[in-house]
Amino acid sequence: MVTLNRKGLSFNRVLLYCLLIITLLFLVFPVYYMAITSFKTPGEAYRLPPTLFPERPTLSAYPYMFEAWGFWSTLTNTVVVAGLSALGATILGGMAAYGFSRLQFLGKSLMYVFMVASIALPPMVTLGPIFLAYRSLELLDTRLGLVLVFLAGGLPIALLTLFSYFNAIPRELDDAAAIDGCNWFDTLFRIILPIGMPGVSVSFLLLFIGGWNEFLFAFTLTVTPASRLLTVRLFEVPVRENVNVIPYDLIATGGMLILLPLVPLLMRVQKQLVEGILVGALKE
Repeated sequence: MVTLNRKGLSFNRVLLYCLLIITLLFLVFPVYYMAITSFKTPGEAYRLPPTLFPERPTLSAYPYMFEAWGFWSTLTNTVVVAGLSALGATILGGMAAYGFSRLQFLGKSLMYVFMVASIALPPMVTLGPIFLAYRSLELLDTRLGLVLVFLAGGLPIALLTLFSYFNAIPRELDDAAAIDGCNWFDTLFRIILPIGMPGVSVSFLLLFIGGWNEFLFAFTLTVTPASRLLTVRLFEVPVRENVNVIPYDLIATGGMLILLPLVPLLMRVQKQLVEGILVGALKE
């Protein structure tokens, strides 16, 4: 019986590893193919059947895209918009989550359900009204306009993420803080937020990555290159002179330029991100 159990266990492990390898291939291969395409010449990038490794690797597409995009200014726009909107949504969402966790007021459950359900609202539904409002408020083609719309979209996510963390923190800590003379603001920012820092980190990172990858609002609410984000600039990949084919090498290079700035951040915080997600999943 022991032998059979070991064989069964070994078979299960082999099956699990096979499934993990297949899943990893599905996840990694598109990134790999995008990376090698960015090193191909225009002719090889357009060739069928495609090659899995560049025959004559070249970096010529990168300086071309840097100049055509105005990469550093576009990168600055993206970092500022994604960072400020994620930070604002995390702070305001944390304050709302703390209120829903600790306070009792009329319509609390209905308001919470309404805010969380707004996550399921398709962006296309709100795009038209937001565009008309921004045109009246002269917020079109501005960083502030993008920050506000990203912040509004991220608030329900921050609320949903942080509510479970704050709800699991004992209320006795609030009582002890009140005895020491802390108001609700001091209690939240000096006690609750530091304790719930894993959830705060997860919320900020998810919202930052979401803002980094946003396209619909960033494309609709901006006009000039001076306010465009990286994802929108990828939609505007330039075409080389005297070339009448799709510039797959430039498109792949643009994708790499969007991905590469995130790699050091994700490598630095991947452990904290996983721990924060697991802690939130295990909280009762």
